[in-house]
Amino acid sequence: MPEPDARLGINFDANKLFYAVSRPSLPGVLSRVGFVDFAFDLVQSISTQDTDTFPGVCDTVAGLVRDYEVSDIRLVLPPSFECWSIIPKSVHDENEEREAHLNILMQGTDPDNTKRIWHSLSNRDFKLVSIRRHEHIETISSLMGNVPSGTIYSDFEIGNHWMEHSQYRGSFLSISSYNGVISVSSYLLGTLRAATYFTYDDIRDLPYFWLQYASHLPWIEGLHEYVIVFGDHSGKIVETLKAFWDDSSEIMVMNSFEKAKMQSGEESFSFSLERAFPAMLLSVS
Repeated sequence: MPEPDARLGINFDANKLFYAVSRPSLPGVLSRVGFVDFAFDLVQSISTQDTDTFPGVCDTVAGLVRDYEVSDIRLVLPPSFECWSIIPKSVHDENEEREAHLNILMQGTDPDNTKRIWHSLSNRDFKLVSIRRHEHIETISSLMGNVPSGTIYSDFEIGNHWMEHSQYRGSFLSISSYNGVISVSSYLLGTLRAATYFTYDDIRDLPYFWLQYASHLPWIEGLHEYVIVFGDHSGKIVETLKAFWDDSSEIMVMNSFEKAKMQSGEESFSFSLERAFPAMLLSVS
């Protein structure tokens, strides 16, 4: 029997788990893209490891691993599972200042219960930190099961994978839309510039929040050659926010294999393809 060799990309939001499968022998080609619909909020189920629903989610992923002979899982965390902050390198390099800053961010959470991941930025005077709770890491690890290789990515790292996959090295803004959450990342000459996310209750309130964040994060309204948009309600997000983006930017909703620079034997889908874009990208890159 041949050894499992497929790579499975996963992203989830609200009550849907999106997945994509590829094989190393066919680079850039997706052998399967799909989703699984649940009758409950996946984010809530996974974040709390709900005893009634979480085992069913694990069984679903295990079924995908078995059916597609998966040896590698790559999963993107919804932003709400993490805390992000951009910190001056001078603070990062001084232990006492760094710990004091991080303690403020974590609002009393024991540092021993968290994992900090540092990311370099285009401006070398700053660093971006993503902070994950160990309980969330353990939950995602149990969701992945016993697959030989499993990696968890922050939402803003999707832009890094897009650069790797597309070989594009210019400037672009990445807009990732979840149910009630918008993640915004900026990239310059092949390097992450900055990232943030914010929550909202009504999509009509997004212009207010965008302007509020732009007032102290000017990079959000910076010059970008492209704006790539993916996730839930992408078309509505573009309609609501495009007036605040650089007029010269080309807006790309990642709703086709052509835009995503991928190939697939499948041609029609019962869902908006842009909702599975993170899973697709993690699978092929």
